[in-house]
Amino acid sequence: MTCPAIPPWGEPRRYLTDDRDYAGDPEPPHELVIFPAENGDWYVGVWPKGHRTGPAVRICTSGGAARACPELPVAISRAYRALGKEAP
Repeated sequence: MTCPAIPPWGEPRRYLTDDRDYAGDPEPPHELVIFPAENGDWYVGVWPKGHRTGPAVRICTSGGAARACPELPVAISRAYRALGKEAP
């Protein structure tokens, strides 16, 4: 699924790879992007640095992932908080 541009209700938190194997690679480095949806679900993607949209996985907090893998929404929430507002 390609996520729409980051919506106003979800402040994205990002982690830019520190993988040194990308040195000299013509492709831009990628970053982990996590943001909440208006309904409390989560979007998780790995996008080229600075992109505002791209492929994402929706982690449902009611039904879906919450039933199939109940610890996943909690883990994503913790990862989001761990990235903090000042994450690169």
